[in-house]
Amino acid sequence: MTGLRVTLVSALIALVALWGAACSDEIPTQADGPVVSAPTPDTQFRESADAAGLSYVQFEARPPGDCLFDNISRPTEEERQGTLCDAERMTGGAAAGDFDGDGAIDLIVTRMDGHDLLFRNRGDGEFEEVSESAGLSRWELASNGAAWGDIDNDGDLDLFVTTVGDTRHYLFVNEDGVFSEEGVARGAAVDTGDRRIGFSATFGDYDLDGYLDLHVTEWRPSQLVGEAVAGVRLLRNLGPERPGHFEDVTESAGVGMDQVVSQTQNELTEGTFAFGSTFVDLDDDGWPDLAVASDFGTSRLFWNNGDGTFSDGTLDARVGTAQNAMGTTFGDYDADGDLDWFVTSVFSFRTGSPGSGEQGLRDGNRLFRNDGDRRFSDTTDAAGVRNGSWGWGAAFFDADNDGDLDLTMTNGMEMMPGFDADATRYWENDGSGRFRSRNTDVGLDDIEDGKGLLVFDADNDGDLDVFVVNNASEPLFYRNQSRDVGGWLRLSLEGVTSNRQGLGAKVSVFADGLPEQIRQAGVSSHFLGQSEDALHFGLAGSGTADIVIRWPASGLVTTLNDVPANSWIRVTEGASGFETINPRR
Repeated sequence: MTGLRVTLVSALIALVALWGAACSDEIPTQADGPVVSAPTPDTQFRESADAAGLSYVQFEARPPGDCLFDNISRPTEEERQGTLCDAERMTGGAAAGDFDGDGAIDLIVTRMDGHDLLFRNRGDGEFEEVSESAGLSRWELASNGAAWGDIDNDGDLDLFVTTVGDTRHYLFVNEDGVFSEEGVARGAAVDTGDRRIGFSATFGDYDLDGYLDLHVTEWRPSQLVGEAVAGVRLLRNLGPERPGHFEDVTESAGVGMDQVVSQTQNELTEGTFAFGSTFVDLDDDGWPDLAVASDFGTSRLFWNNGDGTFSDGTLDARVGTAQNAMGTTFGDYDADGDLDWFVTSVFSFRTGSPGSGEQGLRDGNRLFRNDGDRRFSDTTDAAGVRNGSWGWGAAFFDADNDGDLDLTMTNGMEMMPGFDADATRYWENDGSGRFRSRNTDVGLDDIEDGKGLLVFDADNDGDLDVFVVNNASEPLFYRNQSRDVGGWLRLSLEGVTSNRQGLGAKVSVFADGLPEQIRQAGVSSHFLGQSEDALHFGLAGSGTADIVIRWPASGLVTTLNDVPANSWIRVTEGASGFETINPRR
């Protein structure tokens, strides 16, 4: 795009005008989806960030023309004053993980103008900030995405964070709860000499060698930052030879995204625009595929060929149609035995000139139902989940323990007119794969500028809580206080031949009166957020459950019968039985 100099805001405004042409065959008949009967459980969330000790400000926003860093090239003073600090207004990450191995899920949050904050869970859902003692406080980074992963199979979680405006990313290696930064030494820094605009990161063992690999996303418009090495990278763990060290295999593996062509629009902007990615086996062949949610119609689904390479199957799979894919989450929402893909995007009303009659709903989220044979169907409108306003983080989770997956997402974009005050979405699954909007009813109704989102059981009471990072503001911690909900089962994995966390394992749970529930370990990376790696199942009224685990690297199958409800258990690859986890309180 020679000579093109526009701000991102101008490009996005132009994109809104293009929605009608791109989506004219996908106008839903109603915004909120089909009406279903009211659920029996009394699902309720209470905002408790201050009470839980999770008070902080992600960063202090600055006015246009005074960004925290000059990561966007502007040839004239007029253009510099016109920018709204585009990249900064899309930041705000967090990741849940038990970094100290005490059975309570901790939380790392990223910040743009101060060191990241590590909140240690005291065991009862209240937190203390321990960044200094953990060795993180001296790193004053403009950090954004975060992901936990045991990169060296030593039994503790290491930490990777992406940056915005820095020339590299950072890898913190965990040694008995104290972290040392080793990103460059271990080949994980994506250090090309150019300023990075990093977003989400995800871990997974794509080559099944028993060690976690890393995929890093970046949003990088070339007309704003110039031509540079793309920061969307696949980093392969060197495994037994050098555990926890990485090599860049992006191009040789066939997952480069610097030449991706938009599926939804004509020439508008150039660059790489990946916001979130996940290693997830969507065709059930045992090999983790790579799904990438990416802006401007450039999302991609790469099928794993089983030989260290991938093939782009986006078009044949009929996915990637969202104009502005940001958040991403996977789950079997329709209980048919395979994982489906929900992607957040931007929803808007288009209004034509007075009397023209040109008014309707445009674009919005996408829910891709897995039909098998590497094909998907767009069931967004049938499920009733299109309208999420300007969407970002999202997660499937069973909020009421009734055995089906509900869905939540955060939204907001203060830089754009009309998108700065819209409620967080919560859709309750009616058991048939249709959703009812209940965000106001259940208390998930803030109108903040949300970005990263994750779910975890912070207080070990058997239901999942929700954490939302608000851009340039304080977070929201929604403690789940639902009543009359069902029993539950939590499952943690310990790999032996497979990676230590068991990421990639496929778990089926069978309970009386419920369809088979499936989960895939490690499919917990969302936009700038990572939910806990423990697998949570609602059991409704059943007192026991049977479990089948298929381990990724070894192919071993573990079967457990009559596991009692309301238990958190750990299962080790190749061993019989299970260990009950009793978190410290």
